Amino acid sequence: MKKAFYFLGLCTLFLQNCSFLEQSDFMETKIISSDLNEKIIYKYYQTGIHQYKVDFYSVDRSGSTRLFGHYISDAFLSSDTYHISENNDELIIRTKLFPDAKKLVTRSGKSIILTNR
Repeated sequence: MKKAFYFLGLCTLFLQNCSFLEQSDFMETKIISSDLNEKIIYKYYQTGIHQYKVDFYSVDRSGSTRLFGHYISDAFLSSDTYHISENNDELIIRTKLFPDAKKLVTRSGKSIILTNR
């Protein structure tokens, strides 16, 4: 009986700590760039009280690829978090959430530049 109790307790602790069991509340998807070959989107998820996760994806005919993601709080969600501009095959996302500039290139060759300027 004692062994069964310990086994049940350990299984319960293990299942409570598994991240795949956590369900984030999906909130919204926005398309920020679209052309014939590819769409760049971001999705908001609520992960807790006043906490949100934002994931950016590249979506094309062969599927979707997660480009990057980060967590934000209520204060950033209600303000203009991203200023997005597009120039030919370049998408510029301006935000104060990242200290350094980053550059990503999608499978179809579109450049995505994250900058805080």
